[in-house]
Amino acid sequence: MLISDESIRIVHLVAKYQSITTAADQLNKVPSAISYTVKKLEESLGVALFIRKGNHIELTPAGHYFIRHSKTLLSDLDALKRNTALIHEGVEQEFIIAVNNIVPVPVLVDFISAFERAFPSTRLSLNVEVYNGCWDALYSKRADLVIGAPHNVPGSEGVVTESLGQLEWDFVVGPQHPLATLMQPLTNAELRQYPAVCIRDTAVNFAHQQAWLLEGQKPLFVPDFAIAISLIERNTGIGYLPHHLALPLLNNGRLVKKPMQEHKHATQLFLAARSDGMGKVCQWCLDYLLEAGVKGELCGK
Repeated sequence: MLISDESIRIVHLVAKYQSITTAADQLNKVPSAISYTVKKLEESLGVALFIRKGNHIELTPAGHYFIRHSKTLLSDLDALKRNTALIHEGVEQEFIIAVNNIVPVPVLVDFISAFERAFPSTRLSLNVEVYNGCWDALYSKRADLVIGAPHNVPGSEGVVTESLGQLEWDFVVGPQHPLATLMQPLTNAELRQYPAVCIRDTAVNFAHQQAWLLEGQKPLFVPDFAIAISLIERNTGIGYLPHHLALPLLNNGRLVKKPMQEHKHATQLFLAARSDGMGKVCQWCLDYLLEAGVKGELCGK
């Protein structure tokens, strides 16, 4: 006799109620059918799972082991059935998203939570990319979808793109930095004297770009905005921050916003997906992220 998931579930039910009759009532079966299933499973295993005491039965040590370890097996079988049906219906089993490092975190957390509710069986991975690394991840097929890919679309072949809007930047320095007290718009000559705090472009196959770095200026490369902010606060360097990150720091006096003669333009952001991977998960993501309120939040509005 093959061990079926039905026979395992029957054993679990008998163990729960410690009664063949009660288990039969729960399954709308006659007690003899339940007894037969349990007996055949025990014969197949070559061990007794229950000690019978009239109408009352108890698990043997082997029975306790069987119940404990077959719970995982039942869960795996349920997942196998569910995932097989989902794949048949066009639901991706795995989905990889590349996210521009300038996209606000709270909107991503809301998105991931909604995604998990909608597709509990799909394995989701979010990878942070910087600048052209976003496009690189999509075109090299390291990602199925990109949130916040910057500037111009490299090419339309094989991808679907939607504009999200523009993300604004603030040029900031520490309160005690020599530039903090200057009133006039800062010139490139004045700015070039101090290191620019930069986050390195993660592109592999695309040309690297900088969010802001003047010719002849020393770059100070860091992995993320948390370290960048700390270094600017300590007057170790200067640089641009997305407006949504800079605003609370400006309001509490931790940073100072400075005008410049040549201010950095807002960054146009895109939502982009590979056209060969447009399953139900991808389409759901596009619909969710393109809602008017969500689009604005992705751009720091």
